[in-house]
Amino acid sequence: MSIKFKEWNFGGKLIFISALLAILSLFMSWVDAGIVRASGFQQQGYLFLVLYIYPVYKLLKGTKLNKLIGLICSTLSVIGSIAFLSSKSVDLMGTTVNAAGTGLYLFIIASIMLTVGIIQYKVIQVKNVENKI
Repeated sequence: MSIKFKEWNFGGKLIFISALLAILSLFMSWVDAGIVRASGFQQQGYLFLVLYIYPVYKLLKGTKLNKLIGLICSTLSVIGSIAFLSSKSVDLMGTTVNAAGTGLYLFIIASIMLTVGIIQYKVIQVKNVENKI
């Protein structure tokens, strides 16, 4: 299991970059209500990373990815993060305010990138050329 970024096709690169962005988003603010800020770790956003394990594992192993399982994981990630986003809307003095921070938006973008990457991913087999003398 190794990182072969140059050998991956567009879908593989998207899967890898989306996983890195999702991890990066956990360090950013997921809730930002002016005086209150909370990172993705404080909001337990790391639980969404469980849905990234299967596609990233298959990518790093270089084996065929079951698109149905991959799409289920990525779709659940998109739906779950959007549901989390909608739960951060609160009523303040008669108006609805969304208290979501930039990290949550970055995670949603990463989840959409994961979905596109899974659709585009194909395993590229590297052929060993042996010189016969």
